[in-house]
Amino acid sequence: MTAFAYDVALAQDPAEHRRPGAGPATGEAWALLEASGALAMRVDLQGHVLNATTATAELLVYPREYLLRTSVLDIIALESRERVTLMLAGCAQDHMARRERVRVAGGIGGPGWLDLHVSYYCDTDDDSPSLLLFGQDITQWVESERDLTERAFLDPLTGVGNRAYIGKRIEEYTSGNCAGQPFAVALMDLDGFKNINDSLGHEYGDALLKEVGARLQDTVRTRQSVARLGGDEFVLMLDGLESEADAVRILERVIHVCRQPFLLGGCQVRITTSIGLALSSGAAQSESQWLRRADLAMYEAKALGKNRYCIYSPELDRRLDEQFQIEQSMFEAVQNGEFLLHYQPIVWPGTGEICAVEALMRWEHAGRDIRPDVFIPVAEKNGLIKHLGAWALRCACAQLAAWDAQGIHVGHMSVNVSAMQFLHPGFYDSVRNAIQETGIGADRLLLEITESALMTDPKAAEELLLSLRALGIRFAVDDFGTGYSSLSYLRRFPLSALKVDRSFVSDMVDSPHARTIVSAVLSLARELGLVAIAEGVETDAQGKLLAAQGCNLVQGWRYARALAPVDFENAVTDGKLVIGEGEVFTPTVP
Repeated sequence: MTAFAYDVALAQDPAEHRRPGAGPATGEAWALLEASGALAMRVDLQGHVLNATTATAELLVYPREYLLRTSVLDIIALESRERVTLMLAGCAQDHMARRERVRVAGGIGGPGWLDLHVSYYCDTDDDSPSLLLFGQDITQWVESERDLTERAFLDPLTGVGNRAYIGKRIEEYTSGNCAGQPFAVALMDLDGFKNINDSLGHEYGDALLKEVGARLQDTVRTRQSVARLGGDEFVLMLDGLESEADAVRILERVIHVCRQPFLLGGCQVRITTSIGLALSSGAAQSESQWLRRADLAMYEAKALGKNRYCIYSPELDRRLDEQFQIEQSMFEAVQNGEFLLHYQPIVWPGTGEICAVEALMRWEHAGRDIRPDVFIPVAEKNGLIKHLGAWALRCACAQLAAWDAQGIHVGHMSVNVSAMQFLHPGFYDSVRNAIQETGIGADRLLLEITESALMTDPKAAEELLLSLRALGIRFAVDDFGTGYSSLSYLRRFPLSALKVDRSFVSDMVDSPHARTIVSAVLSLARELGLVAIAEGVETDAQGKLLAAQGCNLVQGWRYARALAPVDFENAVTDGKLVIGEGEVFTPTVP
């Protein structure tokens, strides 16, 4: 329909169209308006209805006589009435057409929404200005749009919110109408969820996620507080909090309900969850900042043993930044030769004479020493430990050969082996090459391996140890007593020594329980024909107790700190350190 036909048809009364002589264009235009089924009416500048089509009355489910006695504002819903008033006033003032999507207050069964056009009209015969209204029913389109919008914010698997919904909610609490109100974001994932998928199948994993989503909706305050980030990660958006304790109570309930059994495939399955909580800090935060902080706290909860929650603190960021800087510097440090080995004497407790040394890795970077307990975990995480471990092995063997050449005959060299290094396919070759290239006797090399490394894959560990033992290499279990409780591996693996962990040694003077543990370890070593080495000996009292209980060897600050090679050599030359005579291990090869 043309704008001319639309304007003319609304300006004329239908009765006038039926008079003889009425123009065909005018009559046809009015008929088209009737046939369109849309809202079509003419109102005065204040909105009172002057004329309306029969189709308008049918659309609104109001009698036409009622419409002709009312104002157009009476058929507009309250939330749209102000906008329509502004449309009418603006069009009357500047004669410019307006268009708005408005909500209608029609009769029962009438439309909910109209696409409303308002234009200015002035009758040239009586010079009376009026406004022309034309509106199409868009209720179905609006409802479809709303449904699509809701679906765009829903996770299709669980029916809770999705990543886009998380961003929308956080936006509301940072710059929307809810800005400034207490708010918190909790990020959780299911401990061991991969085992469910691997053992039962992904369809059962999906069923578990659906049930978790339903439980979270029942546990948290409203349906609008739960979303799924992806995989087995869920986000809880907590508002209306009066204190941190309020958020903690919610998380404790979540942990409790997640521990309850799930029925999957006819069997009960139990899981736990780790949760990180980020509380509002007062400053505006983006979605990524909220989730990053909650994520840091969640992984801290996992590191602390899982099945728990952890609250974000700036300390987590500081530690992460430190690890990142260390990791970035570590790659260059390997190339620049910043890593070195120091050697701590291992002595006989009775005489204090040296029978061996342990190679300990050190890192001097930018004028400061970075502690091994800081950089070793980073190296294990990024895989550099394999290269550092191989280098340490070659360097230690070369140092032992160099001291031999100087007439400083140290009985054996002890070298730590990380779990990742031990399980690497090239470990056997790296050990063999280190011995062959330096020319030292294989029986003078003692590899210290943790219980956890040995028990990760016991069968593979046994085969590797036997093949290395065939070369003459000896092995000690490092940090004995802090790992696996099963002792069957002590008779299964070809071991030569047990190292009593420093945590037991440090407490043995004041703690009867620690003394009992040390005594039991020493007795076990004797019965199995293994050499017992106590580490972390720092006082005379500790050394005397160990000697009295028959400990074979000791090491620690009480006797000497770890020394650079030149300092070790000078201490031996000056007589501050004395190298003793005698064999530590029985010189037999199985």
